Amino acid sequence: MPNNYDSYFNKPSKQKRGEERVEKILDSIEKALEENPNWDLNTRTIAKNAKISSGAIYHHFPSVGSRFASLFIRKVKKAHSVTIVLVDSLGPEVTLNEICDILVDHTFKVWSKGSLKIKKMVIEYFYRNAREPELLYSFIDPLVPHFQAFVARNTTNTIREIAEEEWPLILRTTQTAVTSPFIERQKIAGTDQHRQLAKDCFRRLLAK
Repeated sequence: MPNNYDSYFNKPSKQKRGEERVEKILDSIEKALEENPNWDLNTRTIAKNAKISSGAIYHHFPSVGSRFASLFIRKVKKAHSVTIVLVDSLGPEVTLNEICDILVDHTFKVWSKGSLKIKKMVIEYFYRNAREPELLYSFIDPLVPHFQAFVARNTTNTIREIAEEEWPLILRTTQTAVTSPFIERQKIAGTDQHRQLAKDCFRRLLAK
């Protein structure tokens, strides 16, 4: 995981006050960046915006890299939480083509939202500070049982039978198809062509 990776994500604080403090710090950074991408990211300014001491920031985030790595992971986890709610809301009559459209469009909406400059900055900090950046994709694993439940209740006969061990690979492959062009800043990122390719990838992995 990232160097100086704050304990909030690895071992959630036993004290609610500690959790709330970490959220305030990350909220302060995120809000300031949205308002001004060229904002001076010094600890004193972050502390002032979050209304906490500089010492408290260093306690949770010993480096600028750890702050951005944590902000990025929080964004990823929040996006996955929304996806879980979306998958759970799908009825049994939703076809494979429909779920491909729904999920890929949702993911593109998340990745296209906000300043591209900020995304670039946060992603670069994450990969610069990560010992094992590939672990980013493991955060998608909690979605597996929700997709399994959807397929189990699906009545459209458009989705093949999928073994349990296949699901993590399927979801990671699809996630890579969506996110890699953004992360690598390819020209295709966010275009209609990119969106269609991601949908085709997901569809082929699940189709009979």
